[in-house]
Amino acid sequence: MSLSKSRHLMALLPLIVATFFLGNSGGPASNGNFYTGAPKFGGGTERTCSVCHSTGDFGQPEINVSFALDGVPTDLTTYTPGATYRVTVAVGYGAAAPAAYGFSSQFLTTTAPAPEVAGAAANPDAATQVITGDGGRVYIEQNAANQDSTFSFDWTAPEAGAGPVEYYVVGNLVNGASGTLGDNGSTEPTVITLAEGSPSGLRDIAVIPHKLYPNPTAGVANLTFDAPGTGAYQLSILGLDGKVLRDQQLSLSAGANSLPLPVATLKPGVYIVQLSGTDGRLTSRLAVR
Repeated sequence: MSLSKSRHLMALLPLIVATFFLGNSGGPASNGNFYTGAPKFGGGTERTCSVCHSTGDFGQPEINVSFALDGVPTDLTTYTPGATYRVTVAVGYGAAAPAAYGFSSQFLTTTAPAPEVAGAAANPDAATQVITGDGGRVYIEQNAANQDSTFSFDWTAPEAGAGPVEYYVVGNLVNGASGTLGDNGSTEPTVITLAEGSPSGLRDIAVIPHKLYPNPTAGVANLTFDAPGTGAYQLSILGLDGKVLRDQQLSLSAGANSLPLPVATLKPGVYIVQLSGTDGRLTSRLAVR
């Protein structure tokens, strides 16, 4: 390589690096970088933000996670299957105050040998986004470097039988200089462990026995179930990011019911099917080929 080409490359290097890390300011998972410190899809362990952000004077990010149910804060150690909680992640600092904050996180079961996505995330605030990653993993993270240190979203706990859930969270403290120098990221994840509680704690709403078939499907699927009561029900199909893709209001009679699901136009992937009424609810996963 000639001297002139070498100098030209060295001149462009800071711009290349800055462009790469400016992309990650919109959230690592949104750029295909999965840095929560959780067990990795396919084996191994994900890295954390400190891989790139480790030379600042802000100290280690301090993570605080709070939950609220129906608007009432709760010191959550045991989740109620099917309940929807408002989750707030606060990222603090141990030394000097940073210019902006970021985070990345995911809820996983402790299923052996491979953890699975636990529940569904939805309704992120203006600073937060929900991203689907490798193997259908669902990441909740910042959508830009945020001057506010708090991020909020809804998490619907999995249905009964999922077992313990672990919430992996990492934070990032940045100086706003469009790179990674002078920033501090979590060296290890904060892990919140939630035991599975009794579904009867959710206003005594019953889990509806059901069958979803064929599963996987190539475009036609049927949901059969025993409705616990006569009345209004809501049938919803959601993506793993919590976005509602299909929504239908139904009037059903108590007892055996069978419904064809409108999945013919869905792209290949994994979806969440929910049916809820006054006396019961069900949640199931459907794979579309």
